[in-house]
Amino acid sequence: MRNIVIPPIRRDWLRCPNCGAKLILYDNTATCSGVFVKCRRGCGREIEVKIKQGTPER
Repeated sequence: MRNIVIPPIRRDWLRCPNCGAKLILYDNTATCSGVFVKCRRGCGREIEVKIKQGTPER
């Protein structure tokens, strides 16, 4: 069984769910969980980043 490699095609901004400020830039192949980012431009809250297959979870 082969691993299918998807090339990065699209990049999007992950925005703060509280104030809408841009937090991080990710592409369509991104996958992560357990990453915490502090919103420094708007509200100052800490947000957990969860991305599966290039789609952020809300």
